[in-house]
This record gives sequence, C-alpha cells and structure tokens, in this order.
Amino acid sequence: MCVYAQNFLSRLGFIRLGRGGYRVNPESFHWDDLHTTYHVAREGSLSRAGNVLGLNHSTVLRRVNRLESMLGIRLFIRHQRGYRLTDAGRLMLERMEPIVGDMHRLMSSLSTLDRSPSGTLKISTVSDFSPFFAPLLHDFREQYPQIRVQVVATDDVLSLERGDVHAAVRLGPQPRGPDLIARKLIPLTQEYFAAASYVESYGLPTSIHEVNQHLWVLPTGEKRKISGIRQLIEKIDPTQVVFQSNSFTDIHSAVVEGMGIGPVGALQRLAGTGQSLIKAEFGLQADASNMWFVYHRDMRGSARVRALQDFLTRRMPEMAQRMGGIGLHLHHPLEGWSTLTCRLCRTPGIWIFAGSWGS
Repeated sequence: MCVYAQNFLSRLGFIRLGRGGYRVNPESFHWDDLHTTYHVAREGSLSRAGNVLGLNHSTVLRRVNRLESMLGIRLFIRHQRGYRLTDAGRLMLERMEPIVGDMHRLMSSLSTLDRSPSGTLKISTVSDFSPFFAPLLHDFREQYPQIRVQVVATDDVLSLERGDVHAAVRLGPQPRGPDLIARKLIPLTQEYFAAASYVESYGLPTSIHEVNQHLWVLPTGEKRKISGIRQLIEKIDPTQVVFQSNSFTDIHSAVVEGMGIGPVGALQRLAGTGQSLIKAEFGLQADASNMWFVYHRDMRGSARVRALQDFLTRRMPEMAQRMGGIGLHLHHPLEGWSTLTCRLCRTPGIWIFAGSWGS
C-alpha cells in the first residue's frame, strides 16, 4: 500500500497504534464506502447523499453498513428524520473535510497539468462584472481557440483550495492564503455619484462630516466589505440608507432615479447611456484596492492558467488606461444578458453561469 494511502487512513483516525486499538485491513478497505459515508454525514440522510452522488438508496445504505461493519463502530444514529452523527461519525467528518479538499485539488491539478493551453478552464468573478469579461474572453479565445472557458458569475468566494474553479478574478485587498498566488491586474477606485435631480433637491456633501445630511444607496452582503464602501458605512447613520441591493446594476438604477448617492462603477456608467451623473467628492479615505488574478499554487503547472494570467496582466492595464485609471472598459454591452439567468455567450467555447454555485 502506498505511503499516501497509509497517511490517508492515519489522518482519518481509523488506524490506531498501541494497545486497545483496532487496525483496518487495507486489502478489505473500500474507498467508495468512505466517500459515500462522508456525503451521508454532510447531507444528513441517505436520499440526499444519493442525489449528490447519483446513487440509489440501497447502494448508499449498503456502503454505510459495510464501512461500519468493517470498523466495528457506529458512525450514525438512525432515526426517522435522518442520520445523526455519533462521536465517531463527527471525527470521521472532521478528518475527511481537508482530505476531500486535497483530492479535489489533486484531480484539478492533474486535469490541468499540460504543456499546451487546451481544454476547459473554470474561472469565477463578481456577478456585476461578468458582462465585461465576455468580450475580453472573446479576444482570449481568438488567441487560444483550444481553451473552453467557463465563467462562474457569483458574489460568493468559491474555494480554490477545494478546486471549485481553476482561477478567480477578485476585487479588493490582496487575497490571503498560504497556498494562494495573487497577481495584481489593475488598481480600482470607489467613486460616488448622484443624479442631477437629487443634486437639485439636496446638493452634495463636501466633507465626510456631511454624509449624514444626505440619502444613500448602498450594496449589501460581501460588497459592503469593499474598500471605499466599508469606510463610508462606518460613518453613516443606517436610517440615511434608503435603498440597498447586492447588485451594482440595481444600485446604478436607483442612483439614476435620484433616490440617493451611491457607488457607481465604470461598467454601470457605460451601460447607462444618456444618463448624466454628477460625481460626489467628500474626502472619503479608502484603503488601496485592486483587481486580482488568483489561483492555487497547485495550478502553477497549468498551461491554461498561465495563458489566461499572461493575457489579463497584459490587457487589463491597457483597458484601465483608456478608462482614466478606473480599471474597467466594455467593448459593447451584451443585449439581453441578465445576472439572474444562465446564458451561453455568443463566442463558441465560452459559458457564463450567473448566481451562486457550489457549496
């Protein structure tokens, strides 16, 4: 038995050394049983685990029973509402979590370890920015026609450690993690705007001390942590926030309607043709913020990841310069594109998936 497999069992705690313990016979160990039982522990029932794995109820039950029989211990307490973990079951789940992540990364690394850039490349980005990436990736595909790109558009931070995606384009401070590699693409500035109708009625703040004399349109969720938004929220009376949304597209629409002052990115301003907005400058001090290309260190050998990194680090600064340092440029809006639906990009080989994805 290989050293990796021995370490695998040891980390699970199934092999105990010394007196009073037990040993698992490696020759009789069924890896599928452990994998299936892990999903039962996560899902809390045989049927839900079966749905995740694509197995029928009897197969899931047989694998759980076989693993428990081999170990000589109970991992679950059965009851009508599902499977509740015993102490041994909780230990199994705790030890399995990092191992499952290791296995996903191993498979992801093996699938992308290539010499020529070809195959499928999964990347994630913030949902509001995915329409911007579609025309950019069209140019990328022209250079690398053998690469099929899948873009997961979501506000969730998908796990690079688990291999949910091969790479990610993230906004904000530098992503931290012992195994993450982050390459800065462009600097970002957070700017606030108001409609002319709002300015006519309320004016604009001229200093940070005047923010509570105005109405605000602000994002929710993870976007509240963005530099320039986080600092403003710390200063504002919550009662002055009259509209909130997790979509910058919605924020832009509310600002255009004159509901209040809000953060409007270059992408939204470009999409709002014919809408004149007035910039509000009130001395907000924000931390440095950037756009980052991030991947796990296991992806260093992937020709696909290297190709996209080289392409973005070359093209993004050019586009940022055209936009006066804002950092976003849209060649053309994608008609009919919705952040609430899934669309197939017009370019063959590029898929855009919107909304939350994965667990």
